[in-house]
Amino acid sequence: MKTLILLRHGKSDWSGNVPDHERPINERGRDAAVRMAEWMAGEGLVPGRLLVSSATRTRETAARLALVWGEVPQVPLDALYLADPDAILAAIRGEGKGDTLLVLGHNPGLERTAVRFARGGKCPPAMPTCAAAVLRFAVRTWDDVGWGEGTLARHVTPKSLG
Repeated sequence: MKTLILLRHGKSDWSGNVPDHERPINERGRDAAVRMAEWMAGEGLVPGRLLVSSATRTRETAARLALVWGEVPQVPLDALYLADPDAILAAIRGEGKGDTLLVLGHNPGLERTAVRFARGGKCPPAMPTCAAAVLRFAVRTWDDVGWGEGTLARHVTPKSLG
């Protein structure tokens, strides 16, 4: 059994005139990332590995997760920056290790990926910033993960945590 967590980055800071790739997260995004990390820790969902888009906002979100979890191995991937579902699947198959894997990226790619993974049409609602979709797969390796083979176990947003 494999558990995949698709996590969207924290809320972006739009105040500066910086390229999209370099945009940081704002205070709300920093707080939300810590709350999501605390929730995942409480649910036993701390991943063994993070695949992280190379964008500043995803790397900053990962740093906030580490404040709660401690250091978890991270693989920064340019291919995850604004990635489509096929690129996300390729990253999971190519870089996935352990039983629980977290992909930290962007919309609309993460939302579309969750929809394509979900078996029987059970899809998460929208993926606002810092939302997590937790999917389970009855497979032995990450190479065996495929479209329509996941079960949506949870969908959580910072707002739903109160």
